[in-house]
Amino acid sequence: MIKITNQKTNTIYYECDCGAKGMCSFKPMNRDAAIVISINCPVCKDTERVTLLQYSSEESKENLLNTLNEIDLSWVPTFTEEI
Repeated sequence: MIKITNQKTNTIYYECDCGAKGMCSFKPMNRDAAIVISINCPVCKDTERVTLLQYSSEESKENLLNTLNEIDLSWVPTFTEEI
């Protein structure tokens, strides 16, 4: 099981139950959106999906949260996965 330990800008830091610690960088969207990222442990091949909100204002954040069940989720690719 992968546990998220930190998130800074476009990088998610994680620890896996297999003992691996790593980071996963992703490409951000060019608009406000709810984004889904698949984090893959390169050691044991465990996968965890994470949903993040990307917003430009508090009003946009509230709108995304209020309509989360109705909006389309955007899948973003990861471009770096390191141990």
